[in-house]
Amino acid sequence: MELDSYFRGLLASIEPDPSAVAIAKKCHEELRSTLQSDEEVSKADPDSFLAGSYARHTAIRDIKDVDIILLLDLDQNGTAPEVVVAWVQAALQRYYSKVRPQGRSVRVTTDGDFELDVVPAVPMSRRDGPVWIPDRDAAQWVPTHPKGQIAFSVQRNADTEQYYKHLVKMMKYWRDRLPSALARPNSYIIESLVASQISVKPAYYAHAVVRMLSGVDSAYSVHVAAKIVPNIPDPGYSTVNVAKRWKLGEFQAFMEAVKKARGIAEAALKSEDEDKSVALWRELFGNRFQPRS
Repeated sequence: MELDSYFRGLLASIEPDPSAVAIAKKCHEELRSTLQSDEEVSKADPDSFLAGSYARHTAIRDIKDVDIILLLDLDQNGTAPEVVVAWVQAALQRYYSKVRPQGRSVRVTTDGDFELDVVPAVPMSRRDGPVWIPDRDAAQWVPTHPKGQIAFSVQRNADTEQYYKHLVKMMKYWRDRLPSALARPNSYIIESLVASQISVKPAYYAHAVVRMLSGVDSAYSVHVAAKIVPNIPDPGYSTVNVAKRWKLGEFQAFMEAVKKARGIAEAALKSEDEDKSVALWRELFGNRFQPRS
């Protein structure tokens, strides 16, 4: 059964808490303003914008971190990735006590334990286009297009009348409930897989979930058999493979979970007994799968 009211109840229960949204807004605005006026950073003609699930409105439940792209006017060809990361780290340490470098960003943890990941970036040409970001582990600058990701998300959501972002949220919640951490890919892999499976408005949420699981299972079962991690294009910048760092064991564990979930979802949709259908859907989404009051 479709049980659309139950899916709407699930969505309502996993939406970010308004207080968490307010905290995130306050924290990122303060940090961005601080960097903009910093004496050293200001020499690099800085600009910043939000990225990640918070910016694309695909975050669920508690918002614990926000990604900030820090655009800088510098020559990435003559600047090592670790150098620019260290430079941004030093700037942030003038204002925050908990600052540490990561592979592609600098993480700031506020006194309230909110995390902000600041990603240094150099525009390839225009400031609204693709950018280079530092990869300390690979010791090179790598391409990405955060604004392209946001633009894609907005357009795909319009094309599907909100179902795209809703499905992303539901599948992220399903992912979070998987018992094995090995089977839980990062959120942007989930988002990219959803993008590959839904391009028009589905009839019901149940159909969208079945389409997602069956489509991914069918598309990548050959890769499971061949023991190869697939190339999954970034929907906002197709030349980038978002699965580049996905390990084979992780991919296999995820696909095993997808296959199992596909069988459950198809049986739940096919069932004409409401109680049985609800019980099956709850195997995927737990007790938050309740009708919206």
